[in-house]
Amino acid sequence: MENPVLTKLRAGGSVGAMWTTLGAPVIAELMVEEGADAIIFDLQHGLWTRPALESAIGMVRDKATPLVRTQDDSYFAIGSALDSGALGIIVPVVESAEQAARIVSAAKYPPQGRRSSGGIRSVIDAKAMVPKTNDAIFIAAMIETTEGVENAAAIAAVPGIDMLFIGPFDLSLSMGTFPDFGPKHEAAMQSVLKAARAAGKSCGLFTLGETMALDRHRQGFQLAVLAYDQDLVQTPSKARIRRYADASGKDLIDGSVALVTGCSRGIGPETVRALLKAGAKKVYVGARKLDLMKALIGEAPDKLHPIEIDVTNSEQIAAAARAAKDVTLLVNNAGVNFNTPLLAIESTENARREMEVNYFGTLAMCRAFQPILKANGGGAIVNMLSILSHVNLPLMGSLCASKAALYSLTQALRAELKAQGTHVMGVLPGAVETDMTAGVNVPKIQPDYVAAAIVDGLRRHADEIYPGDMAAGVFYGLSGDPKAVEREFANYLPAARL
Repeated sequence: MENPVLTKLRAGGSVGAMWTTLGAPVIAELMVEEGADAIIFDLQHGLWTRPALESAIGMVRDKATPLVRTQDDSYFAIGSALDSGALGIIVPVVESAEQAARIVSAAKYPPQGRRSSGGIRSVIDAKAMVPKTNDAIFIAAMIETTEGVENAAAIAAVPGIDMLFIGPFDLSLSMGTFPDFGPKHEAAMQSVLKAARAAGKSCGLFTLGETMALDRHRQGFQLAVLAYDQDLVQTPSKARIRRYADASGKDLIDGSVALVTGCSRGIGPETVRALLKAGAKKVYVGARKLDLMKALIGEAPDKLHPIEIDVTNSEQIAAAARAAKDVTLLVNNAGVNFNTPLLAIESTENARREMEVNYFGTLAMCRAFQPILKANGGGAIVNMLSILSHVNLPLMGSLCASKAALYSLTQALRAELKAQGTHVMGVLPGAVETDMTAGVNVPKIQPDYVAAAIVDGLRRHADEIYPGDMAAGVFYGLSGDPKAVEREFANYLPAARL
């Protein structure tokens, strides 16, 4: 009988564990569908009943080593957890060597201890299994009080204790540092790690995900929590409800005076039309060449006012700000995409130009119109981003880098302009049928679809919108497994350098 967790720990390896409290066997099964080192069933604070626990362990034991945080340190709680088929226990609130010795005794069959033989799983083949069980059971003493920290060395020295497992949150309560941990709390955890290692034992702790777990492993902690079922359900659910819900506030379009850049073609003209339809009383229509907007201006010459503006030209930006002092809605739509990679072409000029237009050009416009928006009651800024702000498509790697920078800029603007009442919205579509995506053979949405989404997003006071199934699908993937999305996009590589 082998316990893979003990084998890995004794070889100096690290164990990543799933943690489950909701009492649902199917959730436990899904958490380890592709395998895991261990899964910990929380009986102290969780909703597990004995039948549900037995069922869950039967479902997962071929994919992850089942461990149980026991309800308490009692003989019956420890025996019941092990009888259910768990290969190890984490016992809460251990504060002395004497208590640790009682725990070991309760977990071991005679002659090493006083565990009773029984339970469904443990007697299926008791004659063969019981003699092998003692050496295979993993026992961790949970250190989560100041008294436990003070006695950590003595607890670790108890024969049969395999690990000191830290409960950081309860420890912070005991130390009076909750909800902030701080240096005093960290020093206590490091002292427990030191005590465990001095005794030749391993040390683990509850962590908030794989990134923290990896950092703690580097420090010497050998067992860490990678995911927690309540958090997996609760956190994304709350976030999605917030993103879907409408925010309160005044109408940002009806009666507004807008300025839209990049109106020679594509999304710009459609945004102008959509704003007029939604109630904007006046729109400044910007482009680098005025003659490219004649037809658009002719659609509503009493409401549309052309402005020659290159967003990389500081003089033209300043002139636009002087001419359009009544603006309440700035739509930064101007952008450029050369559809080129980072390394598979000789020059970096395309990358520089994309950054100049997409990032610095937008920043320059926001700086010029920030005081105007403030003077006119706050209003709103709309920045044209892309779903590629979140993940890089190597076929157009430099464009993605500029859009990622613009996404970060948009976040900063939202914070800086909150006090003056300016709403900042990012627009992150997938591929749109424009000149910029000519030759890109993927499903595309139409510019008027994006424009309609902009109007809807402004009405809802959304921070971000993701028009079209491509953008929504990629965002969904990023919210679950961003590295998987990155690996998928990495398959679309540019041709080799000429």
